[in-house]
Amino acid sequence: MWPKLRSSSSSSSKTRFINWSSSTGDELPMATTQVNNTARSTFNVDEEYTNALRTKSFADMWAKVHHQLRRTISSPSPAHGHQEGQQEEVKDRRGSHSSSLSYRGYSHLSEFLLEPSQESLLAATAGTGGGIANFHILSLLLDYFDTTSDACAACTTLLASIDRARSHHRSIRRLLLKLARARLDTNCTTFAELKSHIELDNPLSSETLAHFHDVHAGYGPLVDRLTKANRRIARRAKLIRVAKKASGVILIGACVAAMVAALVIAVHTVVGTGLAAVAAPTMVAGPGAAARRIRGRMGGESYLKRVGAQVDAAAKGAYIVGRDLDTVSRMVRRAHDEVEHGRDVARLVLRNRERQLVREAAREVEGGEEELAEQLDELEEHVYLCLITINRSRRMVAQEMMGEGAPPPPPAATL
Repeated sequence: MWPKLRSSSSSSSKTRFINWSSSTGDELPMATTQVNNTARSTFNVDEEYTNALRTKSFADMWAKVHHQLRRTISSPSPAHGHQEGQQEEVKDRRGSHSSSLSYRGYSHLSEFLLEPSQESLLAATAGTGGGIANFHILSLLLDYFDTTSDACAACTTLLASIDRARSHHRSIRRLLLKLARARLDTNCTTFAELKSHIELDNPLSSETLAHFHDVHAGYGPLVDRLTKANRRIARRAKLIRVAKKASGVILIGACVAAMVAALVIAVHTVVGTGLAAVAAPTMVAGPGAAARRIRGRMGGESYLKRVGAQVDAAAKGAYIVGRDLDTVSRMVRRAHDEVEHGRDVARLVLRNRERQLVREAAREVEGGEEELAEQLDELEEHVYLCLITINRSRRMVAQEMMGEGAPPPPPAATL
């Protein structure tokens, strides 16, 4: 009778249960895995994923986020001794008041999480440019840091939207259960409240997460630019090596030719010996001067090697972060569809307020509660992992730029 709008994805033999119910709790949530023994394989994806969540970097990131949120959100969690219905009522009634506080807490979260900070990078590269004399390469690396900073801000915005999606769906679920338990003729206020929630945008909609999607779309062009720059640097470094080898061969040939010419001339005249002595250094100096001119125009080999390592690190970091954002974007679409399914069910109830339909709607939303909670939990975990990747890639590029013992850049290198 009731149309099944949701495509079930929770019927697999492996199910994860991760409790993130308290967004401001003091304890780090532990992930446990329930595995069907008959379907156990040598490589267990769930185990690998759970191990990633138990790393120190993940624990540190989780602790930093929730420590910062606790500083901006002072309202305590509901008592664990309450009944389940009372907890739902308290959570939902606190939701409208705490959502604005929570969003303000998330709004400046990226400044607290980003490592190294934009200010420290600008201070470190001021005047020296991290040993980079070429403005184009320096500008490209600074664009990389700006893009990763935007990605960090987009991830924290997504965390806020996930929090709001939980509250939004919880409100719809509570109101439908309330309508199913009570008489319809006494629930005009409840219907009005349900309508007000449905009129709000889906917290995971493309419009709400426009900044996240813009940042995600910008990673492909950034990777292409960094990859092209890295190839250009590699080609010029190779050309310098070829020029050095060619100049060495020419130098040896010039020395041999000068010696032969000197001997031939010396046999005929003493004056010829003097002329050969004057001509030989000029012939020898020619190839070396040409090689030096090439290196001067293109930068020394050691300089290009160092700059190439910086650009290569940035290209690899941008690629990995871009792939993480690809995964997060797909998970956002799945969670968005699940939240929208609950909203569609509520719209049907608002259009047709029959008692049987209301009860079926309440059962439908209640039945999908666990699946949506799992999807939002996994999405939140992947956002944390993406934040870790962003900081790790930034530190890697910064270390390449500020590495000790780096040769000074040539005065006029053009790439």
